Amino acid sequence: MHRQFTALIHWATHSLHSVSSGKVAVVDGTLPELEVDVVDLVNDSYRVLVYGGVLHSSRVLRLMDLGVRGYVPETATLPVLLAAVKSIAADGTHLPFDPASGRNYVPLTTAEEVAADAYFLNDEELPRIEVAKRLGIADSTLRNQLASVRRKLGIPPQASRTAVSRRYRATVRQAVPSRQSVQSP
Repeated sequence: MHRQFTALIHWATHSLHSVSSGKVAVVDGTLPELEVDVVDLVNDSYRVLVYGGVLHSSRVLRLMDLGVRGYVPETATLPVLLAAVKSIAADGTHLPFDPASGRNYVPLTTAEEVAADAYFLNDEELPRIEVAKRLGIADSTLRNQLASVRRKLGIPPQASRTAVSRRYRATVRQAVPSRQSVQSP
């Protein structure tokens, strides 16, 4: 089975036009040291997709906090796996469930959405104080808004900015249309 898994992933990463096999790593979800392997690959700048096993959603969200870009259970079809690989290769995410499901989702306020978009999506390289200046608000205000976003999305405070950014993209940005896109013609 390991040989079949390796051959399938090799085929997927070399036959899809948008996939760069040097940037996408697919990890077997049944490995006993899955978290350790994932952290090593993320630290080596790979975009990681976990494939296989049937992982509980809380474990998948923990893997996302560690930097995993997506998860495909072993019960998924080949087209689902290929779509996930393409999405990860295009710097996207893939989850077989809505990460906000099972939580008491509270919609973000306009100020929280603006703050989160600026800090997690638009200005990912800038320090928080610089993002606050660009938004024309105090650093403490931005810090409070971002803490509220983390709390509403169920993201632990110790999660890295990169992990929060990925979770924010996966939950809010893809699940709910942006206020700007709704208002645009």
